[in-house]
Amino acid sequence: MARVTNVLVNILIAALFVWTLQQGCVRDIPAGPPVGDDDPPPSGQTFTVPVILTPVVRLPGVLYESSGLALSLPGRFWSHNDSGNENKIYCFDLAGNLLKTITVANSTNVDWEDFALDDMKRLYICDAGNNDNNRRDLKIYRIPDPESVSGTSVTAEVISFTYDDQTSFPPPASLRHYDMEAVVWYSDSLFLFTKDRSNPLSGYTRMYKMPATPGTQTARYAGRFYLGTTTAEVRVTAADIDRANGKVVLLTARRLIVFSNYTGSRFFEGNITYHPFTSAPGQVEAVIFNGTDGYYLTEEGTTSSPGWIYRIDN
Repeated sequence: MARVTNVLVNILIAALFVWTLQQGCVRDIPAGPPVGDDDPPPSGQTFTVPVILTPVVRLPGVLYESSGLALSLPGRFWSHNDSGNENKIYCFDLAGNLLKTITVANSTNVDWEDFALDDMKRLYICDAGNNDNNRRDLKIYRIPDPESVSGTSVTAEVISFTYDDQTSFPPPASLRHYDMEAVVWYSDSLFLFTKDRSNPLSGYTRMYKMPATPGTQTARYAGRFYLGTTTAEVRVTAADIDRANGKVVLLTARRLIVFSNYTGSRFFEGNITYHPFTSAPGQVEAVIFNGTDGYYLTEEGTTSSPGWIYRIDN
């Protein structure tokens, strides 16, 4: 009888393992450097769930370097171009139609890199791209809900900021973690996630927090998270937060990283789900939650061939 029982138990364990594989949700503890004081261990679980990117439509021709994305109303998306382009934001739909263009009158697109929306649907435009880690003019522009702007121009409120731990411009190559292309708004604050440009590569994204209030602010170091050993794994190019469930997503070249079930704003200490892409997209630079249980991504293209907007369904 004991032998039969053991056989049945083994069969049940094997069946459970196969079912887990079929669900695409396998426990995956990523390798990394030793945990230090800056790296509190996640209190939840870590999973890997591969995802499929479905091309939806090419972006309008004016959005040839899409580098930020926001969803103002169902089917109405806003984006902007990358560094050195016009100080404009563009509204488009999932048929690839350009619906509206708004100029942010008192701004310059030095290196616009991401959008964030607050609970009043005010739009934050992140001008903090900093490839060489030497900028002293970092800004975030805040405008009203773009759907409420009746004309084609708007004046922004300006948040100028510095990092509390940056003392040299640029710092030594090993400390170049002040390029920032990802921002979310949460509970009256902005959370910034850096793009690792250190040499040798550190493997971390660093998080900074500052008040979402116009004026001069200090972005204060709030923790870091280890992402891997290659630039495709570790260089974060966008972020978003789902207000319905609190999930935070970071985008890199080859995957999404989602944080959930955390306490307060300690995003890195809850459950972590890695979503590697089953096929490689182009240069993806923007991500948002789609309002249900998936994501939209946009990629940079060229003046003759704009990038795509992709859909991911969980």
